[in-house]
Amino acid sequence: MSIDFESLVTTLEGGGHPFVLYRYPAESHIHVIIDSSKQLRVLSGDGTESGFVFAAFDSSLPAVILHPDVHTTFPVSQLPDTSLADEDNVSLSHKTDELVAKDSYVSLVSAAIREIEDSDIKKIVTSRTMRVDYDSIDMAAVYASMCSTYPDAFVYYFSHPSIGRWAGASPELLLLRRGEDIHTMSLAGTQPYEGEKMYRWKEKEVEEQDIVTRYIRDVLSSCGVKDIKIKGPDNHRAAGVVHLCSHISGTMKEGVDMRDIIKKLSPTPALCGYPKDLSMMFIKKNESHDRMFYGGYLGELNMAGNATAELYVNIRCMQLSDNHLTMYAGGGITAQSSPSDEWEETCHKMKTISRVVAPYIYKG
Repeated sequence: MSIDFESLVTTLEGGGHPFVLYRYPAESHIHVIIDSSKQLRVLSGDGTESGFVFAAFDSSLPAVILHPDVHTTFPVSQLPDTSLADEDNVSLSHKTDELVAKDSYVSLVSAAIREIEDSDIKKIVTSRTMRVDYDSIDMAAVYASMCSTYPDAFVYYFSHPSIGRWAGASPELLLLRRGEDIHTMSLAGTQPYEGEKMYRWKEKEVEEQDIVTRYIRDVLSSCGVKDIKIKGPDNHRAAGVVHLCSHISGTMKEGVDMRDIIKKLSPTPALCGYPKDLSMMFIKKNESHDRMFYGGYLGELNMAGNATAELYVNIRCMQLSDNHLTMYAGGGITAQSSPSDEWEETCHKMKTISRVVAPYIYKG
């Protein structure tokens, strides 16, 4: 491809067609997909459709799919040089707005703790947003910076005239399938990354991650997956934070429906809570924002051949408008949670995107 990356992004943004840029963890190239139709396509029910899937947090809604009418690649080595905002000084919101946001989120977490104490719910994942206004944003530079800053994440920039623009760098695999073999992960618990040291995890964080692991194991088993193996939990670095992570694998025998597995997995307890139906009811009733595609999933379906998928959870993400962006972050709440600690956890997660975005936002 002879075009430079800035020109590529400018051309895609100006073309009006649905497109997505994405780079899988540690890959040396970026995939570029353009759908020739401007109409909103939704994933069919037969499980054979091929394309890039973009699904909402609410799994009852149909998933969007882009058909790869144009599918090419761009080398990561030819991305422009970028810089990061200083971690200690990055701030994209006004102090007054931040104080209001903190009070609101602490109240939400406190309500979740009370709900857990008074019901059969074991975990609720609460979330919040942060709006950043601008006159313009350089998305080519933002995307290049995400790729260089988060080499082990799934980095994407998605645009559709019917649903808008989203971008992010996700560390969390939802499902990798190659024929009979499937792999997923349970990711939960967050601490600031402080180098290769012995991290001490609180009982609350260990419990939170274990809930996710057991749920995923039970879903796979109930769907007919055999030879399920769990490795971990171990520390998993995701840029400026570290999580507890278990890797879960198994074998899909003939007759196992991958659509059923995906529908039951998403959203996992890492993004919703447990039990899923009760925690989802709390989220819809108590959160002041619509999560839309935050906490959903995205990635390739049947593009590496029949019976294949590589899907990631849509976290560490932002929604883009003409004059502002909205960042999303959340955390798993159990009976042992501290509202103030949960606020700090969302701040650490927001920083993973804020540091990338801040140098390329222009005002005035």
